[in-house]
Amino acid sequence: MADVDAAMTAAVDPAALVLRDARAICEVAAPPFAEEVRAAHVINRFAIHGLTARRDATGNVIAILPGTAEPPVMFAAHLDTVFPADTDVRVREVGEHLHAPGIGDNSLGVAAVLHLARALAGRPLARSVALVATVGEEGLGDLRGAKALVGELPMHAFVAVEGMGIEEITVGGVGSIRIRAELRGPGGHPWSDQGRPSAIHGLVTALAGAAAVVESADEPGLVFNVGTVEGGTAVNVIAATAVATLELRCEDDAVLREAAARVGDAIRSALPPGLELDLQRVGDRPGGHIDADHPLVLAARRARAVAGLPPANEASSSTDANAAHGRRIPAITVGITTGAGAHTLGESIDTAPVGAGLRALAELAEDLAVRGAAD
Repeated sequence: MADVDAAMTAAVDPAALVLRDARAICEVAAPPFAEEVRAAHVINRFAIHGLTARRDATGNVIAILPGTAEPPVMFAAHLDTVFPADTDVRVREVGEHLHAPGIGDNSLGVAAVLHLARALAGRPLARSVALVATVGEEGLGDLRGAKALVGELPMHAFVAVEGMGIEEITVGGVGSIRIRAELRGPGGHPWSDQGRPSAIHGLVTALAGAAAVVESADEPGLVFNVGTVEGGTAVNVIAATAVATLELRCEDDAVLREAAARVGDAIRSALPPGLELDLQRVGDRPGGHIDADHPLVLAARRARAVAGLPPANEASSSTDANAAHGRRIPAITVGITTGAGAHTLGESIDTAPVGAGLRALAELAEDLAVRGAAD
């Protein structure tokens, strides 16, 4: 059956085949921390192309194309989405657009990695290639898949593949530290128990102090955000609990970590008597940057030119490549097409640019693995 499928697809336009794969991948739900069913689907697709893929202990899908030199260059796209399991992920085609939650972030990226299995099949490789579908890229997944990869597997370079973002080469990883602060107290009645500390009052004071610390740092590129605040039970009750989640972001990893330490100190010092504080770090994405003249960046620029794409905006973002930056592994992120509405139910991708995006990706893989450009 695999041979028949391979023979039938050999004459199919690569973009059409990748879009078909993207639709099928998208319609297999992969909510946070539950990527198993989609992973099994991707393993099956690798097998159709003659590659044996495995799942590691973290849940990543890994397929290896052996070459002369080791360690491998890695191409990775994340399996997970931001959407819960009951989300309607059926794909709708409207003109030159595909619509569905997760179609661009990152079903198309995973399909593009499968495309590399076809593009490199049977080629003599100067360097081994690892084709990977990772888990836990989104939200509180905290890059758990990519972190496991860079911590356990030697690698020569890391290329994260995203469905959208064809206009950019991501050369910088914006680091982030996420903190959950919970205050607890006795609660009570605001009149008869007046004077008791309110968890909400204490949390508001603590957050104001944290914001002031960041503002006083006056570090360009350092961003502080309070994402959620919850607490209390009624307007006439002294709040017994209050919880906030907050995030700091910065491309400079040293600045990020120093700011996070100061924010933690500010929250602790603002704690009124009678309240308990539970402060937890719930996310930690390292920041970093690759030099503009690094061979990996030069190869990505050449690949775009060969594919007929204009020079890219070289920017910073937060992707699986952050994990590699944290280990000082050369890393970039590339995209396959344009789109809109990422992380919303109205997410969509444009099908017209997919062919050029795939050509650029395949040329990059050829440059790195066949010609050994980044050696």
